[in-house]
Amino acid sequence: MSLSRVTSRNFAAIGTGLFGLALLSGCAAVNSGLSLADLEHVHSVATDGEEFFLASHHGLYALSEDSWTLRGDEMDLMGFSISDGIFYGSGHPGPRQPLPNPLGILVSEDGGRSWVPDALTGEVDFHLLEVSGDTMVGVAANYGIVITSIDGGKSWSSIEVPALTSLVLNPANGNELLLASDGVLLKSSEAGKPFEPVATPASANLLEWSDGGVYYATSTKIYFSPVPEGPFAALSKEFNKITALAASSKAVIVMDGNGVHVSRDNGITFELLP
Repeated sequence: MSLSRVTSRNFAAIGTGLFGLALLSGCAAVNSGLSLADLEHVHSVATDGEEFFLASHHGLYALSEDSWTLRGDEMDLMGFSISDGIFYGSGHPGPRQPLPNPLGILVSEDGGRSWVPDALTGEVDFHLLEVSGDTMVGVAANYGIVITSIDGGKSWSSIEVPALTSLVLNPANGNELLLASDGVLLKSSEAGKPFEPVATPASANLLEWSDGGVYYATSTKIYFSPVPEGPFAALSKEFNKITALAASSKAVIVMDGNGVHVSRDNGITFELLP
C-alpha cells in the first residue's frame, strides 16, 4: 500500500528520545575488525541469543573475537529487528545497493549476510522497527507516524500513541505491545489500544521484550521481570547513561557512555568490550 493513504500527524508527538541513539558523528572508512570507537552513528544494538550486533550508519556489525566486523552490505541501518531467526532492516541504501531511498523493510534469512526488499521499498525510513511473527510496528520517520502491519507487511495502518522513547512487541504474541512514555511503562493487548500503565520501581526509558521476559532501562540501571506486569527487579550492574538495550535467550547487550557491555547469563554478569 502507499503511505499517502496513511494520515500523518505531528512528528513531535512521537517523542525525540528515539533518535538520541547516534553516539558519534562524522564519516569514516568501513572496515572489519573494528573497536566501538572506530564505528560511527550506532543506532541500536541487537542479539539473536548467540551473536551480538550493532546497527550502524555503515551497516550491520557483528561481534567477532572482541571486535566488530561488517556483516553483509554497507548501508545506513536505522531500524533493525530479529524475529524467529529472520533479520529485518530499514534505513538508507549503501553505495553498492541498487535500491531506492529509503529502503522500506529489507529481510535477511542468512544472518544479515544478504538482504532483499520486502515491504514499503522507496517509501518508508523506519527509525525504530519491531517484528513479531506477522506483526510489524515502527516509527516511519519520514512521515512522523507510528505504523503497523498484522499481515507481514502487505497492508499498513497508523496507530495513535503517546510521546514515546521506546516500544517493543511480545515475541510470542505480536498483538501485545509495550512502550515507554515520559518514564511510564504502558501496555496494550490490542494493537496499540488501549494502553494501561504498569507499575515500575523507577522511570522506564528503554525497553526490550525477549523470550525470557521484559527488560527496561533507566539511565543507569536495568530492571527485569519474567512477565510484563512485573514485579521488576534490578540487575546488579550499574551503567553510565544507557542508550541502547537488547536481549534474547540468556544474552543481553547494553550500550552506554562507557561502551558496549554483553552478558551471556541473563544479566548476572557483564563484560565490557574493548
